[in-house]
Amino acid sequence: MDILRTIVQEEQNETLDKILSGTELHELQLFMTSFERARSALDQVLDDRNKAKNLHADLFKNARLYVSHFIQVLFLTAIRNEIKAENLSLYGLNEKDRVLPDLSTEEAVLNWGENLIRGESERTNRGGIPMYNPAIAKVKVHYELFKESIQSMAVYEKNVLRLHNNMEELRKKADESIWRIWTKVEERYCRTSPDEQALRFKAYKMQIYHREKEPLSVFDYIY
Repeated sequence: MDILRTIVQEEQNETLDKILSGTELHELQLFMTSFERARSALDQVLDDRNKAKNLHADLFKNARLYVSHFIQVLFLTAIRNEIKAENLSLYGLNEKDRVLPDLSTEEAVLNWGENLIRGESERTNRGGIPMYNPAIAKVKVHYELFKESIQSMAVYEKNVLRLHNNMEELRKKADESIWRIWTKVEERYCRTSPDEQALRFKAYKMQIYHREKEPLSVFDYIY
């Protein structure tokens, strides 16, 4: 955008010839405003997403800890015959192997959290004594917070993708504007003296390659 900003400044210089019409200059200024707003919006949502990622990592860690702890306590109570071993199947657990499931992924923690909440409800509805330390209510709190965080992260990612795609389209339009304006500059000054050519092209931050007796050619630019 530095190049477009420079072009606007040069076009507003009263001592120089104008390359753009008043309408073209106004449209360019409006585009630059839209570009800056879009870039600011993308930067903001990226910053918000990064902060949310840190919180999400903590919520995942807590949910996994409580799910794992609850399962381990279930196994211990079954070993002590405080609950019937066959009741482990209500939670989706194997009553014989009693192996702690893999909880390394978010999907696994979500699935096992649902299993535990559903299983504890079904067991207590049959007259079983509620588990404690941790109680299923505490497991559910951390499970729900984690689940909401997953949904929030999905929204952040969707917004980032939308704003990123919008920026890509705006960058394409910026490239088109730069090339179109530089072509106008080239056409206007290709037959002037080398000194004047160098002055105008430098003012517009244009890089040019010019061989003797060949037309000026603008084919490289820098943001």
